[in-house]
Amino acid sequence: MAATAPFSSASSSHPPRLPSKTLTSRHSRPLHHRSPPAASAPRSRPLLLSFPAPARRSGAGLRASAAQKISVDYQFDEEDDDEEEYEYDGEEEEEEWEEDEDEEAMDVEALEEEARGAAADLAKRLARELHIDDDVREKRRNIRDKTSVSKHIPDNLLPKVAIIGRPNVGKSALFNRLVGGNRAIVVDEPGVTRDRLYGRSYWGDQEFMVIDTGGVITLSKSQAGVMEELAVTTTVGMDGIPLATREAAIARMPSMIEKQAVAAVDEASVILFVVDGQAGLVAADIEISDWLRRNYSDKCVILAVNKCESPRKGQMQALDFWSLGFSPLPISAITGTGTGDLLDLVCSELRKFEGLDTVEEEKNKVPAIAIVGRPNVGKSSILNALVGEDRTIVSPVSGTTRDAIDTEFTTADGEKYKLIDTAGIRRRAAVISAGSTTESLSVKRAFRAIRRSDVVALVIEAMACVTEQDYKIAERIEKEGKACVIVVNKWDTIPNKNHESTTHYEQDVREKLRILDWAPIVYCSATNGTSVEKIISAAALVEKERSRRLGTSILNQVIREAIAFKPPPRTRGGKRGRVYYTTQAAIGPPTFVLFVNDAKLFPDTYRRYMEKKLRSDAGFPGTPIRLLWRSRRRPDKRGKSADSRTQSPGTPSKMVLAA
Repeated sequence: MAATAPFSSASSSHPPRLPSKTLTSRHSRPLHHRSPPAASAPRSRPLLLSFPAPARRSGAGLRASAAQKISVDYQFDEEDDDEEEYEYDGEEEEEEWEEDEDEEAMDVEALEEEARGAAADLAKRLARELHIDDDVREKRRNIRDKTSVSKHIPDNLLPKVAIIGRPNVGKSALFNRLVGGNRAIVVDEPGVTRDRLYGRSYWGDQEFMVIDTGGVITLSKSQAGVMEELAVTTTVGMDGIPLATREAAIARMPSMIEKQAVAAVDEASVILFVVDGQAGLVAADIEISDWLRRNYSDKCVILAVNKCESPRKGQMQALDFWSLGFSPLPISAITGTGTGDLLDLVCSELRKFEGLDTVEEEKNKVPAIAIVGRPNVGKSSILNALVGEDRTIVSPVSGTTRDAIDTEFTTADGEKYKLIDTAGIRRRAAVISAGSTTESLSVKRAFRAIRRSDVVALVIEAMACVTEQDYKIAERIEKEGKACVIVVNKWDTIPNKNHESTTHYEQDVREKLRILDWAPIVYCSATNGTSVEKIISAAALVEKERSRRLGTSILNQVIREAIAFKPPPRTRGGKRGRVYYTTQAAIGPPTFVLFVNDAKLFPDTYRRYMEKKLRSDAGFPGTPIRLLWRSRRRPDKRGKSADSRTQSPGTPSKMVLAA
């Protein structure tokens, strides 16, 4: 029975919404900009998961006096306990009066424009650091959206085209050619593809789904021959698995791959039967063609003879396949030869089916949830438990999942999500030492899945708790700026669970994953389906927080109170940092830009304090937040900046990212 770790009353509901009215004291003079929309009523949070308790007193309002707050409410990290305390002096009131005058003279619109530029520059810089390139699929989709007036139809309502054939005939290469980009892993070895892989394809005004499948193994082969043809290893990813379990898992692998291929053919309207033109006709091709005629005579089957790079030679290569009972069409998935004719033939068959004119357009963006983690922690089991079917192959063999598998999922409330199952991410050194090109490509696709997701479900194994590799993956999630839910799977394997042990377990997870101390924790067991629905509930909550905007007046009020409670430290020369203006420049993740007199006057400890204060007063559970500190000298009486080094609003100056 899965248990849910308790959380304090302060975290059982959203932090109280801040008043839309600005403060009227001299330290909180209203700024000259439009007022934010009225705050919505606070949403109730179901007791589904464990949230980190915010560092604030229960019942303390935003207008509570700083003198009435106890000092333990806001503390720096443990390693900063020996730092000097911040004290007021006689010049405090004079500086605050000057700050009010500075804010009145600032051009708020120029600051807002400069803040947006700073947030855009930060996103580009992080993309360069993570070595992320724009996906070809996204470029193709953008071009198509500009030139086409067709509406966006949900994936499950589009007609489907399944690609089937024996191993290593180029099915995944053809899939990539049809959908654009490198969705499927293409390696010159058999047995790379195992699960069903879906992708959208466009040809003219016709839109359809393409399904890539694993190689179909003929039943006439011996088990040893099947293992050799699929290149299934009995050593990699088998550490700690008993020999009997290892042999049983490997023996079931071909049948599970074939089961996924059969499921794809069952739901497809058109079947692309792919053969190898260079290898010629083999017994496996004959057996598959007989199977298709015997079981799917009511469906359109198109025979594609792949690896025919030369059009003239391809016609000669295709002659051998007339005996299969289908009209062969020579193509080359690598060079694209003949794929235009193939798509014309596919679309002519799809037009025979009922049109989609009455289908309602999908207007809202479907949130994507990437399920990531180390190998063999139960990611595929969680996906299957959520969708209620064997969508992906589940095996005790580590590295069973290779491609990033996208699956649309609709909850009982009618909410739609896209679930992305990914390959297990091992340590970089282990991947390099193994020398497997397939595993290296699988890890890259797992990182790409994090990039294109809105929420990441980081799965850890209950018995193993948090490992060093889990922390590395958590660092990647935080750097990508994605909302996150920590999923403790196989919770049923923990013996003698009680309230106290659950609390200690949560403390251990929080301590080892301090970089994700803002993420909720869900305890579940995918094998028996216990509490897996809580993952979706938590993901929906953090996805909304990641897209939430905070009113500028409320944001500046929070910053003012934070500074009033604990002002920035003075340097030895007597200088002290001052915040002129703060605005939220972006969402996904929430990015805040603080215009200050000198960013160097705000040490890392004070920046962490400001982030904690912002979270405690404004919320944002489950999502990272970014604080950008931009230096800006005090304006003169004419409203112009006295700093000649300050750049124009459209050209961001030096920015500093909060630690």
